[in-house]
Amino acid sequence: MEKVLKAQNSRDNSIQYSLIESEIQFDNEKAPTYGIRIESLISEEKSGKNKKSEILDITTNYGQVEGLFEKVVNLEITPTQLIDVTEDFINS
Repeated sequence: MEKVLKAQNSRDNSIQYSLIESEIQFDNEKAPTYGIRIESLISEEKSGKNKKSEILDITTNYGQVEGLFEKVVNLEITPTQLIDVTEDFINS
């Protein structure tokens, strides 16, 4: 089950950022994990659909993902950039 912990729009309201909590099973215990979803609020001309990207289960550390979330929002990362930014975060 997913739960939105934080949501924020870009300065021009064209993108919505969400900090997501979900659960994964470790042996007999459930643990919260955190991820990020980015959704364009403006439909693409060709497809008529909104572009969306999400990476769930980035970490079990809320403080780490909250810091990443704040950077993503402040830099106004787009849905297509989310994978690269998250990979850089994990590898650092």
